[in-house]
Amino acid sequence: MIPCTSIITCSTGLPCPASGIWESIGSFKTTRPIAKGHKMPDYCGKKVSWKLIQIG
Repeated sequence: MIPCTSIITCSTGLPCPASGIWESIGSFKTTRPIAKGHKMPDYCGKKVSWKLIQIG
């Protein structure tokens, strides 16, 4: 059986939908742990989109 996978994304300022390690989307990459319900952070003062890379 092939596991079902989906990409979870969220943008700066919105509540985090799932705890885990998040990676910024774009040409400059960074990762950070973010807990469910916390506001998604900016990156270097800019609004960015994040994708969940590891559930935690």
